[in-house]
Amino acid sequence: MELALLILVSIIFLFLNHFLFKAHRLPPGPNSLHILSYLSQLVYKPHRALQKLSQMYGPLMSFRLGDQLMVVASSPETAKEFCQTHDRMFSGRHLPTVYNNLPGTMHSSIAMAPECSKSWKLLRSIGQSCVFSSKAMEMSVWIRKAKVNDLVNHLKPREGQVADLEDLIFATLANITSTSLTSRDLFNIEGQGKDDYKVMLRWVNEVIEKTMTLGVVDFLPILKSVDFWSKRKAMDICCKIKRTWGGIIDERKSMRIENEVQVTEDFLDIVLSNSTFSEDQIGNTLMELLIGATDSSTITTVWLIVELIRNQDMLSKVRHELENVVDGDELNEALLTECRYFHACIKETLRLHVPAPMLVPHRALETCKVNDYVIPNDSVVLVNAWAIARDPNYWEDATNFKPERFLDSKVGYRGTHFEYLPFGTGLRMCPGSNVAFKNIQMLVGTLLHYFDWSLPNGANPTTIDMGEKYLTTLKKAKPLLLIPKLRN
Repeated sequence: MELALLILVSIIFLFLNHFLFKAHRLPPGPNSLHILSYLSQLVYKPHRALQKLSQMYGPLMSFRLGDQLMVVASSPETAKEFCQTHDRMFSGRHLPTVYNNLPGTMHSSIAMAPECSKSWKLLRSIGQSCVFSSKAMEMSVWIRKAKVNDLVNHLKPREGQVADLEDLIFATLANITSTSLTSRDLFNIEGQGKDDYKVMLRWVNEVIEKTMTLGVVDFLPILKSVDFWSKRKAMDICCKIKRTWGGIIDERKSMRIENEVQVTEDFLDIVLSNSTFSEDQIGNTLMELLIGATDSSTITTVWLIVELIRNQDMLSKVRHELENVVDGDELNEALLTECRYFHACIKETLRLHVPAPMLVPHRALETCKVNDYVIPNDSVVLVNAWAIARDPNYWEDATNFKPERFLDSKVGYRGTHFEYLPFGTGLRMCPGSNVAFKNIQMLVGTLLHYFDWSLPNGANPTTIDMGEKYLTTLKKAKPLLLIPKLRN
């Protein structure tokens, strides 16, 4: 139904386009009829569809979906224009309509704040001091170690049984994140019934899907007055956020009032101490930080394990490095920095399987000129990081998994090299890139240290299905089902 409406809207704007927008010298791009032929691909595989279109129209192109102008950057040079040269002008966010119906969302977001407002700066600074800074990461070493050990202890008695590794990785990363934010586990991996981690996992995944999916109303604002669907989505999201975080927030508030325990000074304590934020806003922020720190890291961890299992020679090299950083029977996180080949494998996974292939959409805060083209105010700007990371002009054998390319390379993941943007760049870059890298290396390193992994029914690892599923992030389409076997 939504796809049919979008087709109808695009046909209408095909006839209006010339008269409404001829005054602007917009970047070249496909007309509405051409976009119609790509519409299904733009919905389900936009990174691939936009890569094909950029090969026809150039690395800076524009087109319309409904009445929304979309501008796409598909090269390091054009990405730099939007994310460095004119960074502040394009630092806005284009949000799904559902956000307008979530109480307090506009002032309780780091990733999705419409602009770099005072509340955005405050939340980002609190997150920096509590979670993202070098000092905070050093203080949370024990958290990563404890939660990863919980996963190992969960798998040991299940040796020889098929494990849905993606779900377990998600739950482990979520507990690392929730403990860093609130000093509490969010998931009970060993639980049953209402506390089963799979129940919580389903709630979180539903929030991810409903908050990040664009609908017809996002491209046709005239329908907002009758958009009951987005309002229902928002009500459901609010309910799940409260069920996830409400009890934790209420418990902490009671403790603070009764002064029963010493204040922990974690993220939750600090935002509760600041009268700027309501309980709804705190819940929204906690959910956003959980999703941001967990979803993309889970995706990268799964793809990394898949690539190593498919390439046994590379797996052997990683294990050889890990043998040198064992402290007793456990990995020493401080020594993991010496595992150059392992780090190269993580970086190559982030290149070949960019977690968010289109990054988070930017929005023009004012009309701006880029490469002699006019980019009007409120234009949506997409950076196709997936296409850039597979550009043969910058990457040899761009579609192959080759960790060696990073061994002697100065290209890093912190957004200063525009041919490689796994965490974005500029003002709206993901603030948790270093945390994500540490979580991934500790989790994958430990799983490879303790277990050998095989496919059910003795299948050949090279037969693993590499299909993708796009939902703002790019995850493995089919579950990663593997059998653990304890190593000597």
